[in-house]
Amino acid sequence: MRENVSFFIGLLLILVMSSCSATKFLLNYASGDDGKPGEMKDWVYTTERNSYRVAPLSQNWERVSIEGGDMAFHNSASDIVLTVSSVCADRDYDLETLSDSLVVGLGKKRMKLRKNIEVGGAGGLYTEYGVSLDDENFSLATVVHKSAKCDYDFSYSADPAGFQANLGKFIDFLSGFEELWAK
Repeated sequence: MRENVSFFIGLLLILVMSSCSATKFLLNYASGDDGKPGEMKDWVYTTERNSYRVAPLSQNWERVSIEGGDMAFHNSASDIVLTVSSVCADRDYDLETLSDSLVVGLGKKRMKLRKNIEVGGAGGLYTEYGVSLDDENFSLATVVHKSAKCDYDFSYSADPAGFQANLGKFIDFLSGFEELWAK
């Protein structure tokens, strides 16, 4: 419980620093594996439970610290946020349940699209939402993926007007995902 409170306080600071609607998604973003320290070097993120690679982002992106997730990146020029997180625990949820858990707490959401995709050479589930948070609208895309040992989730949030135009940045980021090892 204390980890969740710390997570929301940290994200509240991000919200205060920026009132952008895409950034507001971070206020509600939570992973199921709080408190795990991880390190990123050369676009490889490593914890004691797993290590994975993501596609490098350009210099327009700033890494944003979040508790409860692995990595978050913000592009202020386009008001886009990308997140990625992993949970390596003995649990067996299907992709739909994992996907739906990412938007718990977002009161006003409308699913627009859901389809199976390939992530890191295996199955994943892509979902798009229209979301309203604090009377601001934004679009959200999530992807969940299961490996033999870990569950991974990715998200992309943007202003509805720029969502489709910037979706390729999310797809490029996602296409660079590779699990290197997991326990």
